[in-house]
Amino acid sequence: MNRIEPFFTPAPTKPSASGPGDRIASSGDIAIYFREDCRTLADSLQLEMVVAQYDLRLRDTATTQGIPVGDAVSAGVVAELESHGDELSHAILRGLAHLGTGERAPRSAAAAERLAERGIGLPETFADVGAAEPIAAWRDRRKAYPGEYVLFIDYEHPQGRQHSVAVFVEPRGTVKHIGLMPPTSEFDPGDQFHPSGLESLPTAKAGGILGDALRRTFGEDLEDADDFRALIAAARAGANSRPKALTQS
Repeated sequence: MNRIEPFFTPAPTKPSASGPGDRIASSGDIAIYFREDCRTLADSLQLEMVVAQYDLRLRDTATTQGIPVGDAVSAGVVAELESHGDELSHAILRGLAHLGTGERAPRSAAAAERLAERGIGLPETFADVGAAEPIAAWRDRRKAYPGEYVLFIDYEHPQGRQHSVAVFVEPRGTVKHIGLMPPTSEFDPGDQFHPSGLESLPTAKAGGILGDALRRTFGEDLEDADDFRALIAAARAGANSRPKALTQS
C-alpha cells in the first residue's frame, strides 16, 4: 500500500518524576511517582496515556534477580493510591480500571468505587477519564493487498478532547502499526487519509474490527502488548460494545 506514515507518537507531557535507571524500593514509592507524573497533566487523554504506560511497567516489574513480582507490586500500588484518598488518586484508579491489564483493572475498579462511596469525587480536569466515545470511523483499502487496510476511529471525551486511534492491519489480520493521533477532522484536505476519500464505517462495526485485530495481535488479555497505545486502543474498542465498568457516584 502506498501510504504516508500517519502514526504519530504523542509528545511527552512532562519529564517523569523518576529518573532514568532509578530503582523503586516499594509500592509506596511507585504510587508517589505515579501521582506526581499525573498531577500537572492537562486532560483525561493525557492521564490515560500515563496510566497505560504505568500499567505495562507494573505488569513487568521484577526483582533485581529477575523474579516477576508484578501482581504483588500492582496490588500494593492500588492500595497505596486508595489510601491517599483524594481526587487525583481516584482519577488514576479509574484510569487503571478502564485501561489496566490483568488484575489491575478489577482491583482498581473496586478501589475507585470505595472512594466514590466515601464521597471522594474526581478533579474537574479528569472528570471524564475512561469515558471517551466513538464519533466516526473510516477504513482505507485502496491499493492494498487482500485483507490489508488502515482503520481510523475518532473518539471524544465528554469534556471535548478529541483524538483518533489508527491501525495498519496486515493481510494476515494482525496490527503492524498503531497510532494515537489528532482527530481525522483536523487532517488537511489534501492528505492521503482525509476522510473524504475513505470508506465510512458505523462506529460499532469499526470497534469490532479493531477489537478483533488487537486480539489476534496481542492476545485475549493483551498479554503480548508492549505498547501503551495498544491498551488505549483495546479500551476504546470495548467502548463500542460493552457498558462502562464504572459510573460516577
